[in-house]
Amino acid sequence: MSDTQLVPDRYFELIDHDTERLLAMGERDLTAQVPCCRGWDVRDVLAHTAEVYEHKVRVMADNGWPSPWPPADFADRDPVDLLRQAKADLFEEFARHQPDEQTTTFSPDDTTITFWMRRMALEVAVHRYDAELAHGEMSPVPDDLALDGIDEMLRVMLEVDESEDVPTDHPVEAMVAVEAAGRRWLCDLRERSVTITTDSANPAAATVGGDPVAVFLWLWGRVGDERVERSGDSNVLNGFRGRLVECSQ
Repeated sequence: MSDTQLVPDRYFELIDHDTERLLAMGERDLTAQVPCCRGWDVRDVLAHTAEVYEHKVRVMADNGWPSPWPPADFADRDPVDLLRQAKADLFEEFARHQPDEQTTTFSPDDTTITFWMRRMALEVAVHRYDAELAHGEMSPVPDDLALDGIDEMLRVMLEVDESEDVPTDHPVEAMVAVEAAGRRWLCDLRERSVTITTDSANPAAATVGGDPVAVFLWLWGRVGDERVERSGDSNVLNGFRGRLVECSQ
């Protein structure tokens, strides 16, 4: 368990708040275009988030990956209604389990229900930002969630063991430091692996830093380079950004 992780009740609070905010953006205008997600409008954001919620409900209920997925009727449903029902289903499923109960996840280091609490809180934080951006009404991501989101993006989404042999179009091999709120993650990028440590001594070829919210949104490709502090080898930073895009698709 990372020391950035929040308690379950905090994740529930954040999921509730951000889902309601996302629903409000959908009720305002489903056709508004999302600037940071080419080809997406608010309808797509709501439908995607609802599908993710319902997928994780099935994962936790069955302790396995559902197949086939998604259900055929999802495409015909109103996305506002679908997301509202998906939120209810998600909270009902969480209530059936203890946070430390074992379940299927995609992390070898965390196979508990808490993994999905964290993942869903961060999922909806990013997507309610997308919908807010479409309407030009962004609200802040709390610092505690943003800091946890940095850790999750690096340790869960980006870190890859060499044995997994995940292909990359950005085979940069270098050390990149990510810094926020006095913390430092050192990313050892190799062609066939990525290793994340909290080593504060080893030098890095490039560094990305700033306040937790800016760094979190930058890692997810939601804000540009002007929102963070970049230093070091620009080619390494560009390769690092490319690896982040690959792992978040």
